[in-house]
Amino acid sequence: MIALLSYLHSCYIRSYRFGPPVFIFLFGITFIYMVVPNPVMESYSFSISFLFVISAAISYSMMDIEAPSQEAVTMLHAGSFIRTTFGKLLYSWLFTLPLALFAVLYPALFNKFDRVAGLDELTLSLLYHLAGSWLGITLACWFSSKLVRSRTTSFLSLSLVIVVAFCVSPLEKELPDSLKPLKWLLPPLDEIIQLLFHFEDATLASKLLALAAPLLYGTILCALFLMLLNKRRLDSL
Repeated sequence: MIALLSYLHSCYIRSYRFGPPVFIFLFGITFIYMVVPNPVMESYSFSISFLFVISAAISYSMMDIEAPSQEAVTMLHAGSFIRTTFGKLLYSWLFTLPLALFAVLYPALFNKFDRVAGLDELTLSLLYHLAGSWLGITLACWFSSKLVRSRTTSFLSLSLVIVVAFCVSPLEKELPDSLKPLKWLLPPLDEIIQLLFHFEDATLASKLLALAAPLLYGTILCALFLMLLNKRRLDSL
């Protein structure tokens, strides 16, 4: 897997596809903190939301980084189609780790907050950033050319899903009681955002739930995506 990740890293860096999302993220974070002071956890809710969108863009570009012929060669070296595809998802997530670290450490180290952030707050915030990025990555892979041939359709559909992820709470309020359980089918990004706005009053259980929900949701999406792609590939043989 390390060799596969190293190869994917070389492909992604050579493609320069990483440039726009990384630049936009770094610029956005530094720009938003030009005004000081800022509340700690509420500010992190913004950077998590921002990283969620950027991670979706990274995954969207990473899934189609290779031409079909080159991907077939990569699959032979990796040993399986599932391993190759999962490697792309894992690499996309690892690629967001430096971005998450920057989003957490930059405002803390350069005194952008209205108080000193505690170690527990920094640690949990980093984990929340990574959970949000994993959610964005696993959502975006469903709109790659492997499942949606039209770039226009895939981009618009992914954009709609991202918007819905930010509107779970308002949507839940509009739903009748009989349909409120449908909330659990929607991306749980809102779990993190709402918790960070009420972090001081939140229980340990609610903090852990806000972390586990996007990780579990993303893992289920990842497993279903790999199963569907593998089934389609076997059916085409």
